[in-house]
Amino acid sequence: MRFFLAIPLILIGSILVGLTIDDIGDIGNIIMHIIGFGCLLGAIVIGRSKKEKLKKQS
Repeated sequence: MRFFLAIPLILIGSILVGLTIDDIGDIGNIIMHIIGFGCLLGAIVIGRSKKEKLKKQS
């Protein structure tokens, strides 16, 4: 179940980190990259935290 949330976050984060739009300027691109890295970090935390909880239950 954790993959249904982690995989879209990874995809959205990768797109936001890799995308550069000249019209929004440097500040906009920096904000977009920060949001992208936040999505990637969130996906990592979700994937790892659920895995540890499953180990503790069994």
